[in-house]
Amino acid sequence: MKIETYLLLTLIIVFIWKTHRSVQRCVTPQERYFTMRTSIFTWFVGFLLLMALLFLPNRARLLLLIPIFFGWIGVARFFRDTRARMRRAAESRADIERMKRVN
Repeated sequence: MKIETYLLLTLIIVFIWKTHRSVQRCVTPQERYFTMRTSIFTWFVGFLLLMALLFLPNRARLLLLIPIFFGWIGVARFFRDTRARMRRAAESRADIERMKRVN
């Protein structure tokens, strides 16, 4: 087998593991639902981009890598910030409930 095949197989295994870990680390059901939706979206878009890279000619592949890279950074930052906002909201609700019990 070629090295590219091993690299692709390794990347798929790592991404499956990361998806599993991100769903496990969810605190609330809303966060878990959001994580599952983002995982499905990420896998779908990743598959489409991989197919585009396989079937495009060499020059188009290089031109496609630039927007993929910057888009990946932007989308990852958006998903990370949204998850952090959901966690902060869940923690603040828990703090308010705890304060109500004390008084």
